[in-house]
Amino acid sequence: MSRPPRPLPPALLLLVDLPLVALSALILVLLVQTAGGRLFHPYDLEWMEGGMLVHALRVQQGLPLYVQPSADFVPFIYPPLYHWLVAALGLPMGLGYGVGRCISLVGTLLGAGALATAVRLEGGKGAWISALGAAALFLSTYDEAGAFFDLVRIDGLLIALVGWSLLAVRWGWLRSGGLLLVLAYLTKHNAAIFGLPCLIWLWRSQGRGPALRYALWSVLPALLATAALQLEGDGLFLTYLLGVPAHHAFVFERFWKGAPMELMGAMPWALGLILLPALGWSARQGGLHAGHRFWAGQGAVAILICMIMRGHGGGYLNVLIPALWALSLWVGLSMEMLRGAFFGRPQRALAVRGATVLVLSAQLFAGRWDPASYQPTAADREAGDRLVQRIAEVDGEVWAPWSPWLVHQAGKKPGLHLIGLWDVDDKQGPLYDGVLAIDAEVRSARWAVILTANDNLGHGLKDAYRKAENVRPAGNRMAMKTGWRVRPASFWRPRDSAPSPEGTSVESGAAPAEGAEPDPLP
Repeated sequence: MSRPPRPLPPALLLLVDLPLVALSALILVLLVQTAGGRLFHPYDLEWMEGGMLVHALRVQQGLPLYVQPSADFVPFIYPPLYHWLVAALGLPMGLGYGVGRCISLVGTLLGAGALATAVRLEGGKGAWISALGAAALFLSTYDEAGAFFDLVRIDGLLIALVGWSLLAVRWGWLRSGGLLLVLAYLTKHNAAIFGLPCLIWLWRSQGRGPALRYALWSVLPALLATAALQLEGDGLFLTYLLGVPAHHAFVFERFWKGAPMELMGAMPWALGLILLPALGWSARQGGLHAGHRFWAGQGAVAILICMIMRGHGGGYLNVLIPALWALSLWVGLSMEMLRGAFFGRPQRALAVRGATVLVLSAQLFAGRWDPASYQPTAADREAGDRLVQRIAEVDGEVWAPWSPWLVHQAGKKPGLHLIGLWDVDDKQGPLYDGVLAIDAEVRSARWAVILTANDNLGHGLKDAYRKAENVRPAGNRMAMKTGWRVRPASFWRPRDSAPSPEGTSVESGAAPAEGAEPDPLP
């Protein structure tokens, strides 16, 4: 009679897993180091950050978000939850970049926590190393996600809400899962699509009752919230979310070819040497079990919606974050599947364990980034301070369409952000009349100064204004750290105003010549 195989010593297993623990810690240190050097920087790190803060300021002032386009304000095509949260936390803490970035960073970490929890619950007590590695893999895509994990943007909050919503549904907390998905929808409306595979999975695996209960706590609250926002916005809420984007360009090449290549390039070792072998092994064993089928369906939806958003005109790398989250989850589940494939064969199990740790550790090592490349400098801050002071000295209103929060920091009323104007600037779009009204405001020389990042604003700028002063900071100061690499460049004054010194800079020394920015609009 043969003896059962002797289990491997725990100390040996821990030793094999140690490289992955160390590399996971390294990724976390890099994230903390990067975020720590920029969380409270008082100027834009990405060109839409200031516009997000203008939304929160309107909430604090009791002004509606979804209004007819005007020179004072055009909303971004997002639901309002992130703006509400920034505004609420900005009351006790002071409204500024730090509040918005902290929300995003905490959301990113919570999203990574949801991912790790999903792998741990699916794999059992011994799956902690796979869970840790999967969470670290997601965080290691900081570069590939456009460095948006800690910006004043919606992405960190979104991935936290989506991740915990899906986790709640998978483990039967249907009320919590439904309500969290509603909050995700109120952060970015395309998150609602994740509810469909949840309903299908619940109906097929648990029956009609749980599916209807989930719908009660997701679909119904979402409809009520939408109706309330429609009423509050005089019917414009869905116009901004659906009607306006319907007239935007779609880059099919970026959808069909670019996004898949970007996703695969974010974690090639993990996908090729962990995910694919696990899929082959599961096919030999008769397919995935119910839990893995749930995550397979959700991951497929995440990848598809992210590909669509990447193809949408203006879709930058940050739209890939849900897909990167899903792929990291798949890798964690696959790693645990392979590690359990040779239960009862200690030597083979140890070899597979070591191989998966080696592959994922190599992927994490390859995913390192340089924190300094994303952090602002003291010179950036000093240049911003001088520019704010220069704006404050202007006698009259100032419009800074690329960077409206600078105007607020100077004690003046900020106007619309340029991306909002671009969103509605389509002759066939539903809100084009507002664009014509904005053009009329420009031609009437309403503002004492218009602060531009380049000469291509259009909308009657050159008819009514002349470039009067170069305020572009010397060197590369105040350049964005990700996204469209624009920065303040010129003061434009009404043509009938007194001339001011040309070519002066807010920095000492000669400023670089005015020219087109090298990067295309993300």
